[in-house]
Formats: sequence, C-alpha cells, structure tokens
Amino acid sequence: MKRILPLLILPLLLGMAACSDDDSNGPPTTGTLSIHMTDAPADYDAVRITFAEISAHINGEWVVVNGNPVTVNLLEWNNGKSIEIGRNELGPGKYTQIRLMVTKAEVVVDGVTHNVTIPSAEQTGLKLNANFDIVAGSTYELILDFDAHQSIVTTGPPSNPTGYKLKPVIRVIERALTGSVSGKVSPITDPAVAMAFQTGVEITSTPVDLNTGVFKLAFLPPGTYDIAIEDINGKAWSTYDVTVVAGKDTTLGTVQLQ
Repeated sequence: MKRILPLLILPLLLGMAACSDDDSNGPPTTGTLSIHMTDAPADYDAVRITFAEISAHINGEWVVVNGNPVTVNLLEWNNGKSIEIGRNELGPGKYTQIRLMVTKAEVVVDGVTHNVTIPSAEQTGLKLNANFDIVAGSTYELILDFDAHQSIVTTGPPSNPTGYKLKPVIRVIERALTGSVSGKVSPITDPAVAMAFQTGVEITSTPVDLNTGVFKLAFLPPGTYDIAIEDINGKAWSTYDVTVVAGKDTTLGTVQLQ
C-alpha cells in the first residue's frame, strides 16, 4: 500500500494544477454578434446574393464576423423568417458599421437566370450604419432587412429589361428592439402583399402566404403603424394606428380583402 498511494495521489495533484491554470471560469472577455437577414417581396423567381465576407467596424478597423462565402436567396426569407449569415465572438465596445462584401448577384425571371451588376460592392463592400455596443458575455442579434424589390434596378424598357443593377436598400435594426404585426387573410385566392407604413412611408412588407392566408410584418421598431394589404387584382384592406411593442406580436385577427 505504501508504494501504491503515491501513484494515486500524483494524478490528483496534476489535475489540480491543470485546473489552477484554466481561465475558463474567469469573467468573459468577448461578446457574440449574430447577424440575420430577412427580405421584402419582389417580382422575381429568385434573388440570389453571395456575400464573401461580413465584417463589423470598431475603432477604425474591420473585424470579420464571417469569412466564409454564403449565398442567400432573399425571397425565401420573409413573413417573419430570417437566416443567420454571420456569427462570431468579438471584443466589447461600440461598433459603428457592418460591411457586406458582395461577389455575385443574380435574379431569376420566368425561369431564366440573369447576372446583376454590382457597381462597387465587390471592391469596397456595402457599408451599413449600425451603431451598437457589444458587451462581454452577451449576444447581440442584428437584423438586415434587404428590400429586394427596391434593391434591384432594371435598365432598358421596363417591359423588356436589358440588364439589372444592384442598388441595395437595407434596413438595419436590433432584434431585441423590435415587435411585429400579424394576421390572416380569409379567403385568400390571389397573391397579396401586406405592408407597414409610418407617415406615409413604407417601412417593410411581406407576401401573404397563399396557402394559409397568414402574414407577419416582423422586425418593426416600437411605434404606431398603418397596415395595408392588397392582392394582384386590386382587392385591399387597411387599418390605422396599430401599436407595435418591442418583444411582442400585435395580431389583427382575420381580415377580408374587398
């Protein structure tokens, strides 16, 4: 037993030494930034954007949030849905911009794919103002609302475009500071769009689900909105002064287009 006891004690001492050198129980030194993308409807079969890199700006330098290329079909992410396009641990502090390096963009019209010209985003990136603070030990979720309808500009005759250009219209907001408005159109027979306005300006929009009639205008800052719904045949419904509260969904119930 006298020879065995030291052999039993040695691993225990080594384990205690290893624990003393482990800083995993210390205070956190980084926070998490998660960037999500959503979209408003557009008259295309698909709008695919490839982001080569996503970065955040702090103290005069760009910090990479996602360095792996990601391609998003914007039209798949609406009606309250979003897709995470970047997540990383970042140092605490005040960040002032998000940069999206776009290497490719294309639209699909009637089953035919067309390249979209990227004026400067491939070289300098799309720079979005987004003042936010990363706090050590916390997660900050940022929503990029990419309006594909306004962001894709056609050249040539509107009925027979000769080309497409990318002029991004992107709304940036913190998820935690947003609420939503939802409802159901019944009966639903034709494609329709729900829209949220403030002082006559459209803030966001979403297609109404043609199978269920359900719609959700998501990621709205707190405030009062006018809501309008219209289908392709001109049938419409509207209401005014709908209050949106952060972290909550305001339901309009079932509505009927007339």
